[in-house]
Amino acid sequence: MDASVVAAMAKWPAVAAVYGWLRLDARGQWWLRDQRLEHAGMAAFFCRNYARDGQGRYYVQNGPQKVFVDLEVSPFVARRDPEGWLSWPSGERQSARAAFVTPDGQMLLELEGELALLDDRDLTALVDLALPDWDGMLSTLPSHLHLPEQSLPLSVETLPRLWRQYGVVTDPQP
Repeated sequence: MDASVVAAMAKWPAVAAVYGWLRLDARGQWWLRDQRLEHAGMAAFFCRNYARDGQGRYYVQNGPQKVFVDLEVSPFVARRDPEGWLSWPSGERQSARAAFVTPDGQMLLELEGELALLDDRDLTALVDLALPDWDGMLSTLPSHLHLPEQSLPLSVETLPRLWRQYGVVTDPQP
């Protein structure tokens, strides 16, 4: 968290939280109400000050005020590159422990204990790489995702079950 944010929290410890203003979409993009955030500096600030509370609600600490984040799917979005996984909005390289496919065809990963949706732009390439013989039917989904650097357990799960399992609140309320 930014030093200026920590200082503001100490100076004004009782500022009311904000709900319903900030959203993270399925590609890791920030939205203020119904407008995509285009300001790179503000987006970087949000990424640096993004956190989770004890109830599974994600927020951006904006000075002394928590701005809770509505999650379109998950608190993080995973992108694949030749060296492994990048997690957004943090942009950090992380290791995966498990993979899941939903009945709707989304793939999610457990990245260092957190739930991350695989960015849809990477899905086809990942399936071609790690599941080359899979026919796309959930009933024939292999038990592992075979990547060059590792093999991940792979299972079918619904989003609500994954949210419960990882303690994720997608629509935080006061």
